[in-house]
Amino acid sequence: MISAEARLLRGFAVDFLTSHDVAAVEWVMDPAYRLSIGGFLLDGRDDSYLPATAAQLDQFPGLCVTVHDTIIGTAGVAMRFTEHGVSLRDGVPSTWGGVTLFQMAGGRLSHGWAEEDYLARKRQIKSRDCDAILPPHPCPWDARPLPPSEETERAVREWASDTGLLARPEVDQIASGGPRFEDCIAPAEVTVSHLFTAGGRAALHLVCNGSYAGGFGDIAAELVGTPAELRVAGMLDVADGRVTRVQLSADRLGLHRNLLNRQRSAG
Repeated sequence: MISAEARLLRGFAVDFLTSHDVAAVEWVMDPAYRLSIGGFLLDGRDDSYLPATAAQLDQFPGLCVTVHDTIIGTAGVAMRFTEHGVSLRDGVPSTWGGVTLFQMAGGRLSHGWAEEDYLARKRQIKSRDCDAILPPHPCPWDARPLPPSEETERAVREWASDTGLLARPEVDQIASGGPRFEDCIAPAEVTVSHLFTAGGRAALHLVCNGSYAGGFGDIAAELVGTPAELRVAGMLDVADGRVTRVQLSADRLGLHRNLLNRQRSAG
């Protein structure tokens, strides 16, 4: 029998999204559920979050969620995933990865933080060339929930204090097709929006503020060095007091749109 925490995460990924069963949110999400994604706050399950998500399900009527990794904790749950399907607008299949993490309250999900690789989806739809999907996790819902760890939190907060974290060798970037995160932004400050731990694992959401590093081919060189912000969601592994692996997803599309708007205004 899977845990109540894993059942909630499975309810979100399988019963709701993959099954396109909007009624599942009644038991999966609290009515006051909030999602922080791409610099937006969808505040309220029925009035804000559900209409936005239902619109994506309508656009991708065969959308599926493949889960590659999960963290099951008593203080939160998280997953690395790929969404994939065919857009009705374009008739083109695409895949895009992401990381989402959740707080729980009263037996339901109460707040989510997520970042998805929508830049990869945009590229695939434009090129009509669909990316491959990574293998699924063999048993994403079977781990027992683990309690928070102060040692893990200390190691993660120390790791997150490094402004060079995006380019560290332990980072697995969910960034299909480039540019890499460190080519998008040179962080000067990193803020932790949310963090929870589960034994030797952790999930977090970060906001990196700094300057544009010049990674986008259609952005003028004059904008290199101007202020930039990149939001990141990640899952981390800690061993012997140090971070050994990090899976990061970032809102590259949001940064790109911001730079495009700035470029058009200047032109």
